[in-house]
Amino acid sequence: MADYIIKGGLVYTMNKFRRIIEDGAVVVTGSEITAVGETDEILEAYDSDWIIDAEGKAVLPGFVNVHTHLPSIFVRGVYGVVREGLYQVLFPVKKHLEPHHCYTLGLASCLEALTSGSTTIQETYNYMDEFARAVEEIGIRADLGEQIAEADYQSIKDGIYRYIPDQAEEMLERALKLKQAWHGKANGRITVSWAPLAPDMCTPWVYEEVQKYHDPGEKISTHVEQSQREVQQVRTMYNKTSVEHLDHMGVLGPDLIGAHCIFNTGKDLQMMKNAGASILHCPRPYLLGGTTAPLARWIDMGIKVGLGTDNVYHTMWETMRAALYSARIMETKGEPASPSYYKILELATIEGAKVLGMEKSVGSIEPGKKADIQLINLKQPHIIPTAGITSSLVLYGSTVNVESVMVDGKIVKQNGVISVEKEKAILQDAQDTTTEIWDRLFSERPKLRELVKVK
Repeated sequence: MADYIIKGGLVYTMNKFRRIIEDGAVVVTGSEITAVGETDEILEAYDSDWIIDAEGKAVLPGFVNVHTHLPSIFVRGVYGVVREGLYQVLFPVKKHLEPHHCYTLGLASCLEALTSGSTTIQETYNYMDEFARAVEEIGIRADLGEQIAEADYQSIKDGIYRYIPDQAEEMLERALKLKQAWHGKANGRITVSWAPLAPDMCTPWVYEEVQKYHDPGEKISTHVEQSQREVQQVRTMYNKTSVEHLDHMGVLGPDLIGAHCIFNTGKDLQMMKNAGASILHCPRPYLLGGTTAPLARWIDMGIKVGLGTDNVYHTMWETMRAALYSARIMETKGEPASPSYYKILELATIEGAKVLGMEKSVGSIEPGKKADIQLINLKQPHIIPTAGITSSLVLYGSTVNVESVMVDGKIVKQNGVISVEKEKAILQDAQDTTTEIWDRLFSERPKLRELVKVK
């Protein structure tokens, strides 16, 4: 007997045939999907004590969010206000971040991701052992990487690159301990990969050490040409682009997943394609800064691309729209053909899974895959009436529509309610932590406090 049967829904399988079943059903046994098909056929062949009525709902795979820094939700209200927020805010504030903060902020941010339909995240930040505890408790699926950086987080705000080998060694040690302690834990929901921060923030030694411990198939997540400052620093130090530098070090390959790639040259992109590397596309924070990326070009070239939320705000619905808008503005010049709405949905699900090397287990609704599923309530005034559900989902869908979420065969959100104890306490703890961190930084930089108030 099956544990659950989801029946009567509009099932987006996201399989290679792009099959959409109008009156579809999904059978879940244990942590896996065991059957998918027409409702009548499924109900005739399978039985369950728990049948979920999905009439009026779309049944989607959970979103695969390929690039996050979830604990950095504490920069809300500041990031995007200050110019060069990455170097002026995100890096310098890290000195006030303590290990237990990443647990507290991790609980709240995992809640946000999960409740908006993301069932898999690829997370890179510091103190990932503490964050892993939050992942285990909340019930989301996560690939974790302890960020390794050699550049001083404090001097960087003044444009000074000062490299501290001891800092990188400490972070590398944490990365090794993370893998030993957490890889494969939580019934396989937690995996561990590698996360050298960026070519301007790490000397070649860091990448060499990562390659020493890296096993084939494990992803190496690194930021690639995410800023003009990075481009200039790498050019100054090595007389190369970041992609050329990664290639020279032997890092560029099918296991490399490069975040952002906003300032890549045409040659860089061709090198990434030839190497089988992937791009982690986070359009929303760049749109905020007035920058777009050539998503349509990446797709046309055949480069693997997935969508990520990056930092601050972790809903894939907004990320899908940001990807669509920026791509069409940059590439199509008024022709609304590419990328299609369905392609955007693919980038948020099965294509993201391919980028992370997880396509055999997540990203689509198919027998044998993990039961990571979301039910989307279509009977909302901002969705219907409509003549086309796919475009309406991408253009108008939101967290409000995410009625239920299942991860690993377990219901973690049902009828709009997250099944996590002490949700209010989790959010209040996150707010208290945020206040504590910023009080420390504002005491050092009072002008920053005033700037935030004004803007």
